[in-house]
Amino acid sequence: MHLNRGKSEVVCLAGERVPVEFAAMTRCSLESWEILGAPCGSEAAVREAVAKVLDRAEKRARAIASLPDPHTALALLNSCAGFVCVVSLMRATGPVADYGRVDTFMRRALARTLGAELGDTEWVQASLPLRLGGLGMHSCADSAAVAGVAATLEGIKGLPLLTRAPGGGPLQITPTQDSVCAASLACPRLALYPEVLTEVRDSLQAGAAGAPRKQKEWSGKISAARQAGLLRDPLVGVRGQARIRSCAAKHASTWLYGAHNAPDDLWMSPAELTVAVRLRLGMQLAPQARECRLCGAAEADRFGDHSLTCLNAGLRTRAHTALRNEVGALAREALLCPVLEDRPFTKHPHRNKRVDVAYTRGEKRRLIDVAITFPLQANAVKKAAETEGGAATKYEAVKRRTYDGPILAEAPEQQDLLLVPMVVDTFGAWGESALPELRALVNAVHRRHDWETYAAVSHLAFHRLSFVVARAVARIALVNADVHLGARRVEEGELELDEVSTDDGAGSSSSSSSSSSSSSSSGGGGGSSRSNSSSSVASGGGGGGGAPEGGGGGAPGGPQAPAAQGPPPLPPPNDEQPQGGGRENREMRDERPAPKLPLGGRCKGK
Repeated sequence: MHLNRGKSEVVCLAGERVPVEFAAMTRCSLESWEILGAPCGSEAAVREAVAKVLDRAEKRARAIASLPDPHTALALLNSCAGFVCVVSLMRATGPVADYGRVDTFMRRALARTLGAELGDTEWVQASLPLRLGGLGMHSCADSAAVAGVAATLEGIKGLPLLTRAPGGGPLQITPTQDSVCAASLACPRLALYPEVLTEVRDSLQAGAAGAPRKQKEWSGKISAARQAGLLRDPLVGVRGQARIRSCAAKHASTWLYGAHNAPDDLWMSPAELTVAVRLRLGMQLAPQARECRLCGAAEADRFGDHSLTCLNAGLRTRAHTALRNEVGALAREALLCPVLEDRPFTKHPHRNKRVDVAYTRGEKRRLIDVAITFPLQANAVKKAAETEGGAATKYEAVKRRTYDGPILAEAPEQQDLLLVPMVVDTFGAWGESALPELRALVNAVHRRHDWETYAAVSHLAFHRLSFVVARAVARIALVNADVHLGARRVEEGELELDEVSTDDGAGSSSSSSSSSSSSSSSGGGGGSSRSNSSSSVASGGGGGGGAPEGGGGGAPGGPQAPAAQGPPPLPPPNDEQPQGGGRENREMRDERPAPKLPLGGRCKGK
C-alpha cells in the first residue's frame, strides 16, 4: 500500500510544521477543511461552505422550474432538488447552517411550476411525504436536527473499532460532547415536536449502548406530527381533512412521479398537471366564480367543486369508460378473459341490466361495477374526513343495493355471481372492496411476468389506474378553470417565464410535449383517453346529461390559445355505442376492447 499524495490533503494545526515527506501535499487549515465533501472546522467556515452548496441547489431548482413541461419539472424537483441535495450535509453539520433557505426556494420553485403562489397550509401539505397526502418536498428545516443526531450516533458506534486512545484502548466519546448534537438539542424547530425531542435526548444519553435509531424513523414521526397539526388547523376544516386523507390513501399518489418502466403516455400535459396538483393541494382553479360551461345554469366555484359534480356534458361518461377499460385491460393481462358490458342476469326484469366488467376468478363469476365519486360533497365529506377512502367505501354500499335484487333473483344453482364494486374518489382513494380484488389481479399478472419483481408490476398497474382517474378529473376541472402556465423560452442566454392563459374552453390544455398529450383511441390505455373523471354519482351512477359524449367543449367566444399551444383533440364519439337503460346505465358505453396492459418494459434476468 502507498499514499497517493496527489489525492491527499494535510490538515495542520496553527504553527505546526509539516513533515518533509508531506510537504508537496495540499495543506488545509484546521479552521476550514473538508472530508468526503463534509465541511469541517469553525462554525463560520461550515456556514460558508454550506451556503455555497445551497447557492448551487437554488440555481438548480430555478432551472428545473423553468422547464416547459410541468410534470417533468415536478418530478425533477422531487428527485433532484431540495432535500436530496443537502441531506448528506445535514447529517454532517446538523442545524448549524440555515437549511430553512432550502424550503424557501423550493416553495418558490413549486409556485412557479404551478403558476400560483402557495399559502402556508398548501406548502405544509406539499412538504409532506406522498403516503401522508403531500408531494414529497421534505422540509429541510425540520429534518436538519434529527439528521445530525442520527449520523453522529451511527458514527460513534463504529468509532471504537477505528480509533485508539493514547493508552492503546478504544477511544470513548459520548454524543453529548459532539457540537452537532449540542446544536440539534438547542434547535428551536426540534422543540416543536416534543415526542421526537424526548427520543433524541434519550438516545444521546444512551450513546453507543442504546438501541439504533435511524433518521427515517424520526423524520417519519415529524411528518406525522405536521400532518396531524395540519388536520387540526381551523383554516383546513372538514373539507380539507377529507381531501388530505383521500390523497394519503393507499395508491392514491402513484400517478405523480411514475414508475421506472412506465410508458410515455403516463405523463400529463401542462394544463392537466397544473390543475391536478392544485386540486390535490386545495388551491384555487380560477380567481373568481363564473358561469358553468358544462350546464350553463349554475355557478362554477373557484375550487372546481361544481365542475366535478355537474351532471351535464359527456366528460363524466368518458371518465367512467376510461377507468372501466383500464380495469378490463388488467384482467385481460391476467388471462381472465374479461367481458365488458356483460349481461349476466337471466331473470326478468333484470335481463338487460349490465355490469362494467365480468370475469371468472376462482369459483365465482366476478361482476365489476366501477365508479368515481367526489368526496367533498355534503353527503360524503364527513365519512371521507374520518377514514381514508371513506367516501368511496360509502358509495360501494349504494352499488350493492343496486345489484342485490338481480343477484338474489337468480336460481340457486346460478348463485356463483359475486359483485365487486370498484369505487375510487376523485383524489385517488379506493374503497375497501376494490383493493383486494385489484391486488388479486396484480398477483395473476405477476405470475406471467415473473422476471419483474412484484413491487414493479404492482406499482405500474396502480400507476395506470390512478393516472386514469387523476387525468380525467383534471380534464373535467379544466373546463371551468383559469390557470396560467409558464411558456418558457430562452432569450439572451437566460430562461424566462411568460404567463400564458389557458382559459380557452372546456378541457383545453396547452400541450408542450407530444408524449404527454398523446391519445389512445381505446380510452383506457394508461389514462390517455380524452375522458374526464366524474363525481359522486359518476361513472356507473347516471351521467351523460344533455350533451353527447363528444361534447363538453368550451363556451363559444372564449379566447383561443395559440396554435402551437392548442388543446389536444378529443377522440370522435362512437356512434355505435348502445344507450343503456335504468339509472345505473344512463350513459353511452364504449364497446371498443381495452388495450393490452404493457408490463415488463425491460426484461430482467432473462
